[in-house]
Amino acid sequence: MRVFDIGARDTPQEATDRILTVPNALSLARLLVLPFIYLDLVDGRFLRAFVLLVVFAATDWLDGYLARRLDQITRFGTLLDPISDRALFLVVGLGFVMTELLPLWALLAVVLRDVAVLAVGGVLLLRGTRPPAVTRIGKIATFGLMWAFPTWLLAAAVGDGAADPQAVLQVIGWAFYGVSIVLYYVSAGQYAVEVVQRSR
Repeated sequence: MRVFDIGARDTPQEATDRILTVPNALSLARLLVLPFIYLDLVDGRFLRAFVLLVVFAATDWLDGYLARRLDQITRFGTLLDPISDRALFLVVGLGFVMTELLPLWALLAVVLRDVAVLAVGGVLLLRGTRPPAVTRIGKIATFGLMWAFPTWLLAAAVGDGAADPQAVLQVIGWAFYGVSIVLYYVSAGQYAVEVVQRSR
């Protein structure tokens, strides 16, 4: 899917050791805004949480675009970007569970997969081996999950007075989640196969 490569240059781009770049600043800003989204969720400020969450999801794509377009791909950024995504799922997911917008099992399905992948990646790093690169399926799954949460949140912000729009939004959110969680585990299987192949 070309959308994930928009901004890429014709010549190969190597990751550098730079820290202070525009894409890295965006990734850090996403992490800093997470506590505010959580507080808005638990305090019932669903509309403001929705706006912040949409901005978060949009900048997740934007920092990758800028990194490719400005030739600012960094090793720090390639680690920070997926960490900010995982942090979103955990922190916002907890807020959703606390406010009963999401059942606990749905959050655990995401978190347990992430913990397993991060654990394997950590072991590989300790052994001096680079973890597997994120696959297209993994990017699509993350994208889908990233938009399931705002869709559920918009349904909550609409309120019970608009039952039909709320129900439609909830269905769309669950459709995002259902397809994405399957792809999420498929991508984990891809990482596992690559790790096994390397070990041989």
